[in-house]
Amino acid sequence: MKKFIIYLIILLNSCSQKQRDLFESPEQLHDGIQTATLQDVGINESMIKSMHDSITAGVYPNIHSVLILRNNKLVYENYWPGHDENRATDFIGTVQQGRDSLHDIRSINKSIVSAAVMIAIDQGKLKDVKQRVFDFFPEYAKYDTGMKSKITVEQLLTMSAGLYWSDDDQIWYADSLKEKNIAHAINFILRQPLVDTPGKTFKYSAGCTQLLAQIVEKVTGLDIEKFTATHLFKPMGITNYQWTKEKNGLICAWGGLRMRSRDLLKFGMLYHNKGNWNGKQIISENLVNESLKKHIYTEEPYGYGYQFWTLVDTVENRIIKTVEATGNGGQKIEINREEDLILVITAGNYDKKNLKKTSYDVYLDFVHPAVIK
Repeated sequence: MKKFIIYLIILLNSCSQKQRDLFESPEQLHDGIQTATLQDVGINESMIKSMHDSITAGVYPNIHSVLILRNNKLVYENYWPGHDENRATDFIGTVQQGRDSLHDIRSINKSIVSAAVMIAIDQGKLKDVKQRVFDFFPEYAKYDTGMKSKITVEQLLTMSAGLYWSDDDQIWYADSLKEKNIAHAINFILRQPLVDTPGKTFKYSAGCTQLLAQIVEKVTGLDIEKFTATHLFKPMGITNYQWTKEKNGLICAWGGLRMRSRDLLKFGMLYHNKGNWNGKQIISENLVNESLKKHIYTEEPYGYGYQFWTLVDTVENRIIKTVEATGNGGQKIEINREEDLILVITAGNYDKKNLKKTSYDVYLDFVHPAVIK
């Protein structure tokens, strides 16, 4: 009996310690991110505890990391092991996720390419978003005809170029064409027929993002990997990441980056803070605001900015406005300026549809309610 009581005391102390750890501030590193406790920034601890337990129990399946920042303070950071994929190596298996783990970010990559375009404009290398796309590709003048000649950089940014596109046709997915050169891939995108008036209709297209990356290279002389390394990542202290490249040398600008969750948070902070990173203006405020603004309608509750999604949703009878960088599998950067809130989630639910609970549900069910309660 005495041994049982001792065991029970140890168990209760262990549970109490885990509870305390959950509510303590994340580790303060020398990475430009300040930390605090949930209580310090007015976030409901019990709701975050419920979120933590629900993810751990698999109610929200295969979540790998959740980071919550409010008032520019990181207040929650946790990682879970789970089934994952690595697009760069074709690895599929269980990964013990952690702070230094690189994770596929998939189409969050598109938002990073958008940032590169904005920086090129700030540098004067690119005049503005109204420039014609074919001005940068004179070698493809044979496609510069009719309404196609009116396609602009802005229409690439808003996925409204009007070109035919189907994910099944992405040239970099076709094994028989992977040995072709980069020019072949660009030719493939630009030769697509026009199926709608440029600027009129949203059509999600990896090809639009790939063209944006090539335009950055054309005007700066640096490919998208080198340009972002120098002008975006280095100023924020982001050094550990990986780009996926095809055998033909094509950098997968539309979805090939692998990054750490804390570095995704830094990217979210950059946009949340109007292009400023700890006193350094990396992107001008006006271009950040234009990027996060809804420029075209998609399907409710979504709109689309410059390679960012805009959302209007309702939580507990309150309208919430969020900007989102998102990627296949449940990768999320949620930015809510009204509540001074950023949420980063990585997950391994690639190509899975009809999940009962998704990464976005973590935001709606727990994180945002925890802020307003």
